[in-house]
Amino acid sequence: MMPTEAVLVTNRVTDLWPQQRMEDGTPDAWYAAALHAVDLHDALTALNNLAGVNTFVSLAEILAEVRRIRELRIARHPMPAPPAELTDNEGAYRDRVKESTKQLADGLDVGKVLAIGSGAQPGEEYNRARGLDRHPLRLAAKKVVCPWPACRAAIGSACVSASGRRLDQPAHDARLVAAELADWVEVSDGVSRAVLRGEDVA
Repeated sequence: MMPTEAVLVTNRVTDLWPQQRMEDGTPDAWYAAALHAVDLHDALTALNNLAGVNTFVSLAEILAEVRRIRELRIARHPMPAPPAELTDNEGAYRDRVKESTKQLADGLDVGKVLAIGSGAQPGEEYNRARGLDRHPLRLAAKKVVCPWPACRAAIGSACVSASGRRLDQPAHDARLVAAELADWVEVSDGVSRAVLRGEDVA
């Protein structure tokens, strides 16, 4: 995660454990100590898992729960065999196994990350497995902070749900509006939704 995302983690801690005091320097300290190597979604999921168990939460407990989450993902899915052509190249074979293990731990189905068909465009899962994000709306929305209180995704980060899971849709409505990609439109009495600019209201 990025330093700004460490702030989201400590904010979630104070939301779930209001009795736990966090100092101004805690996000920076936790980021430097360990959070720089932790996925934001995994950290938020770990906090949600620990919320019903712990009265207080430490960085060590968060890291232990993140490890447990990732180990469970790996245990649930069989490891795909690296391509046969790599069997004579020990270094490349080891790198492929390491890459596949990380993808499984990240929650990606390695068997589905390849684009199918001649000339097919790579899918969302393929791009995520490679750290890419091709969705033009998501890329454009990432240029601003998400104003939705339960998300607050930093610049450059994708929006997440209240449970910390990455959104399937490009971004929250409020972020699309903040990025000037959409406008609030009243669709019924007192109910508004974001409508992309140039899109007709249904």
